[in-house]
Amino acid sequence: MSEIKGNGIPIANYVDLIRNHKSPYYDVVSFLLKEMEMHYNKGGQNSEIVYTVNPRILQEEIEKKIKNEKLTTVNVCRTILALLYGSKLSEEKDFFTTTTSSGRRNYHIKVNNRTLNSLSKFL
Repeated sequence: MSEIKGNGIPIANYVDLIRNHKSPYYDVVSFLLKEMEMHYNKGGQNSEIVYTVNPRILQEEIEKKIKNEKLTTVNVCRTILALLYGSKLSEEKDFFTTTTSSGRRNYHIKVNNRTLNSLSKFL
């Protein structure tokens, strides 16, 4: 497999872990997809919403459901990147990142019918 990189970080291992349904990586992706679908359905089928992911808050939400020492903010960030790049979504067209003044990243995903289909096919 060619090396998949997101923001210069090799994430091919994370892509494999997600596709092989390994916890907590698959759990993060599954949680995200359910949340995005729920918010998208509230807006209507032909709409486009921007879903913002704060990795630290996402980690806290998932920790309420599962306990795993591999569930770190860094791994959550890399799992999100693996999902986005593994789904062949395009940076700027389908998603973008912002950085807070303290250096934390937030991921903003443009959720529409096409991007949801791409994300779902990834699994």
